[in-house]
Parts: sequence; structure tokens; C-alpha cells
Amino acid sequence: MMMLKLWRPSMFKIKIFFNLLVIVILSSCGQDYNSNSNDAEVYSDIGITPGSNLYEAYTLMQTKCFACHGKEWRGLTTSQMWIDKGLIVSGNPTNSSIYTSLTNNGGDMPKNPYPPLTRSEVLTIKNWINNP
Repeated sequence: MMMLKLWRPSMFKIKIFFNLLVIVILSSCGQDYNSNSNDAEVYSDIGITPGSNLYEAYTLMQTKCFACHGKEWRGLTTSQMWIDKGLIVSGNPTNSSIYTSLTNNGGDMPKNPYPPLTRSEVLTIKNWINNP
């Protein structure tokens, strides 16, 4: 009677497999966005100081507003640019078209099918307008 020898991977083969697996995993960690989508725009350097009120508002608007307003707003990288365009009134959210549109006091942004901003998100916009 002939015994079938069961295939058992050698320790060498196991080490090679795991080394290749580690190389594949580490080589895929070189970017924090999907290069096959428009995520590069969101994650690229926008030229605004991180942590500033403008930065917090701008990055929020990138994800919540730029799908529709990106062409007209993407280049507005200083608060003064937003003021000059008439989109915000420094220190006065209730007279700022962006804020009133978000709070339904003059508009209904964002439009369907996009969900409304959370209270926290609206507060981020308000804080920026109050302290640009």
C-alpha cells in the first residue's frame, strides 16, 4: 500500500510568503488617498494653516460643499477672498450668505440628495465667520 505524502510547506516557503506579504502591504501605504478618484484634491496641501478657523471651515466645505460649489470656491484660500466675494461678512454670520443658507434663513443648502450639515459642522462655519 502506497502512502500519499501530504504536502507540507517548508519553513523556507512560509518565510518567503510572509516576507512577500509584508512587502505588498508596506508598498501600498505610500499614499493616504485613492489615486483613481478625486481624493487627491481633498488630501493635498491647500495652502491654509492647519488648525486655523479658515482651515477647519475650508476642509469641512471641501467634503460637504465642493461637490456643487468647488469650481467657484476652491481657489478661495484666505478669509479676505471669501469676504471680497460677498460670501461671508466678517464677524456677522447672520448676514453671511453661506451661514444663512446652511441654517435655512435664506436658503436650503445643501440641496438633495446631500444631507444637511450637523450642528457641530454649522458651528465650525459660524466660528470661522465670527473669527476669520
